[in-house]
Amino acid sequence: MINDIFKVFGEQTAEILFQIITECMDDYLYIFDLQNNIFEISQSAVERFNMSKNVLTDAANEVMKVVYEEDREMLTKHLADICEGREKVHNLHYRWLDKEGRSVWINCRGIVINDQQGKAVYLIGCLNETGNKRRADNVTGLLGGPEFLAYLCSQKEPISKGFLMHVGIDDFGAINSSRGADYGNYILKSVATCMKECLSDKQRIYHLVADQYVIVDLEASSAEDAVALKEKITDKLHNFIVTENYEAIFSISIGVVDAATFCEGTEECRKKFEFALKQAKGMGKNGFYVFDQDDYEVFLQKGRIVAALRNAIVNNYEGFEVNYQPIVDCQTEQIIGAEALMRFSMITEEGREFVSPMEFIPLLEETGLIIPAGRYILNEAAAMCCEMQKYIPDFRINVNVSYVQILQGNVERDILDVIQKYALKPECLCVEMTESGFMDMTPSFCKFRKSLEKNGISFVIDDFGTGYSNLHCIRDMNPSYVKMDRDFTAKAMNSDRDYELYKNIIRMVHSINVRICAEGIEEREWLLKMKEMKVDYLQGYYFGRPCGKEQFLQQYASGIHVK
Repeated sequence: MINDIFKVFGEQTAEILFQIITECMDDYLYIFDLQNNIFEISQSAVERFNMSKNVLTDAANEVMKVVYEEDREMLTKHLADICEGREKVHNLHYRWLDKEGRSVWINCRGIVINDQQGKAVYLIGCLNETGNKRRADNVTGLLGGPEFLAYLCSQKEPISKGFLMHVGIDDFGAINSSRGADYGNYILKSVATCMKECLSDKQRIYHLVADQYVIVDLEASSAEDAVALKEKITDKLHNFIVTENYEAIFSISIGVVDAATFCEGTEECRKKFEFALKQAKGMGKNGFYVFDQDDYEVFLQKGRIVAALRNAIVNNYEGFEVNYQPIVDCQTEQIIGAEALMRFSMITEEGREFVSPMEFIPLLEETGLIIPAGRYILNEAAAMCCEMQKYIPDFRINVNVSYVQILQGNVERDILDVIQKYALKPECLCVEMTESGFMDMTPSFCKFRKSLEKNGISFVIDDFGTGYSNLHCIRDMNPSYVKMDRDFTAKAMNSDRDYELYKNIIRMVHSINVRICAEGIEEREWLLKMKEMKVDYLQGYYFGRPCGKEQFLQQYASGIHVK
């Protein structure tokens, strides 16, 4: 048999065998000619790693360019030991660089071939990625992600119909933690089996990672087919849970994208695929979501805003600014302070774009960037207060604080730092929080509130009347005053029923010795009604819109009536 093979290949046996073997394996076969410093590796390595060709004629230098910098010294020493005969075996774990310059862990093994004098001539072996994804999963009995991609790539015609269904088990971590990994694996396998039993012969299922699967249908003509399959799977899983005597109660969430999305490129398809499941899970358990481009654009815009926020903070808060809106005494109509309002703009292809606070502030909170941004606003607001006190000695500045700053940062220290820095009286810096920020009287919030009281810093409940605020809440918080929500104010000014409610709330709040600021005052008539109800402070467009520091100083530094 061997002799017959040599007759077929002739003198080029080694080269032909190298080519055949490299085509038949996922790993990367290599031959290192140590005497002539020539290194040859499977052509597929060129597509994966940071190398331009598979034959390197200056191996000692060119191979090292592919090796992760921290690992080069180790490899150089090992190869020197092989050449000097001190090392007979090559079996190293180290890192190569991929096309994007990212480090990839590999296991490089080889056999040293010596000449008749015992000097090392060749190093022959293979290189494989130790962190590479498995092509199949033995727990679920399903093929894995690489085979899913291979199936899509193997289609002879561009994919024009069908769907990709991204399935995730809801709260699978709770099953693992409560019942153990073995039972968790049993659930993974059972879910796979249930779904498999629901598929037609034209549909395929793969296991991706952990508790996630993908079902592929390249024949379906509408989203209704995906809905029908989802209902079959849900029924099958419900029956499984019942037969298990409810030992594990769980659901699945499903995101669906058009299979044709794959034609947009693997990376773009992956992003939309992941987005669809994220949206489904965001609906709560047992979520089902069909990809919508408009939703995706909103998601991408959020990503652009977060990137811009992060970049702005790193670059000395470029793009952030503080606007100030006056707060006036209701009876005298004189300015007594202002609220500091965070504003943000970012650079886009069309130029500088102003982003609504309703968009960027929740993103600051979600990412934790509200902590450094909050310090910036605090400092700017305290500096402004110090400036205004040259003209209005008792001028006060209100700064909004997020619960994230309390929970994750050390905002009370930040507040005390700016008070000391600008030599302010503590009562001149007022902390505003919306009621949603302290719905739960957590230890972190209680500690923060006590710190404000201890240091004489005013506390204000903002947007009162929009949610769950009540007198019990006000009594517990003991604020300096509460601010009536602007929409609530507008309703009261345009409805007799809401006006009576508004008036009664003011009376009740005053009865527990708490003052009131009415937001959203837009007309003189509204101001007069507030005087009748004996509201303490007012804020709204009638007195002035939010504006920058210089404009505010120019308009209000005199402290005279704002209208």
